[in-house]
Amino acid sequence: MGTQNLKNMHWFPGHMKKAANRIQETLKLVDLVIEVGDARAPFSSLNSYLNRIVQNKKKITLYSKTDLADPALFEKARDYLASQGQESRGLNFKNPKDIRELTEYLSRYKSAKAQRYLRLGMAEPPLRCMVIGIPNVGKSTLINSLSGKKKAKVANKPGETRSESLIKISPRLELYDTPGILEPNYEDKTKVLHLSWLGSLDDQAIPYDEVVNSLAAFILKRYPENLRKFYKIPEEQEVDMTNFFDRIALARKMLVSGNEPDTERAKAAFLKEFRAGLLGKVLVDDLPEEK
Repeated sequence: MGTQNLKNMHWFPGHMKKAANRIQETLKLVDLVIEVGDARAPFSSLNSYLNRIVQNKKKITLYSKTDLADPALFEKARDYLASQGQESRGLNFKNPKDIRELTEYLSRYKSAKAQRYLRLGMAEPPLRCMVIGIPNVGKSTLINSLSGKKKAKVANKPGETRSESLIKISPRLELYDTPGILEPNYEDKTKVLHLSWLGSLDDQAIPYDEVVNSLAAFILKRYPENLRKFYKIPEEQEVDMTNFFDRIALARKMLVSGNEPDTERAKAAFLKEFRAGLLGKVLVDDLPEEK
C-alpha cells in the first residue's frame, strides 16, 4: 500500500503523552496488565511503546472482535506470536461464554501480592488489573462486559476515554480503564494505514482519500468476493481501482444529477461498512512469511 503521504502526519496528541505518563505512575499499584488488540490487525494493533512502559509487569494479551476477523489467518497470526513467546487469547467481548471463561481465568490468577497474603494467613486482596491498548479496540466494552454494567464509556471512534479510572468489577477484581494510546512514531507506516482502516486513528490524522483508496486496493487484492457479495456486484462486471467506487455507488443507487454515480457517498459508505464488519471477516495485516 502507498505510504508516501504519511511521513509528516501526526496522530499522537498531547493527551496521549499525559495518559502514558499516568500509566507509568500507576503501574506500581497494578498486579496484572491486560493489553487489548484487534483480531483483524493482530500485529498492527499491539503497541510496542506501551510495552516499553509496562516493562517487566506481568501482561496478558486479549484480542477483541474475533467475530469480525478472518479465523484461519487469525489463528496463524496467534501461532506466530506464540512462537515468539507471546501468548494471547481471542475473544468476542459481547459473547457471555467468552466473558465467563475470562472471568474464570482471572479468578484463578494469583499475583505475587496475593500469594504473600495467603502465606501469612491473610485474606486475599482483589486482583487489580490495568487495561491498555490503542484507541477503539474494545477496552471499554471489555470492562462493561466483565462488570455486567455500563461503567466505561463506549464510542465507535478513537479518543473517547481521556482519563484513567479505577472500576470495581467485584470484591475480587478491580480494573483500571485507561485512554487509548498510539505509538508516537510508527516506523512501519503500513501499520498506520491498517489502523486508520479500522478506525483506531482520528479521521483527521491521515488524508481521507489515502485511507479509502488504500483500503479499496486491499479489498480487491485480498477479499474481492466479500466485496461482490455484500454490494451484490454481478460476476460479469469487472471491478478495479478505476471503477471501484462507481460500482458501489451504482449498486447502492447513490446517484447525483444525470444519474451519475455519487462516488463521495460511496467512499463514506464503504469505509463505514468495512469498519462495522459488514464486508465479511478480514485480517488486514500480512503474516510474517507473506512480507
